[in-house]
Amino acid sequence: MNIFQVIDSYQYEMESRYQEKSILTNLFTEHKFIGWLGLFIVFFSIFAIFVFQFLEWESNDNNKS
Repeated sequence: MNIFQVIDSYQYEMESRYQEKSILTNLFTEHKFIGWLGLFIVFFSIFAIFVFQFLEWESNDNNKS
């Protein structure tokens, strides 16, 4: 038996037993509503920060004029 065949068969066995154990992946596959809700909350929070910062800049510009 060739050494490359041993390595190849060992790698094949490792790949067949590999299973993803990610909390983020499980959030979107097993708990879809909570995952998407969290994603939208993050998106709209960042959007709100930009909107309020822009409004603050505009209000400062109007007060200077």
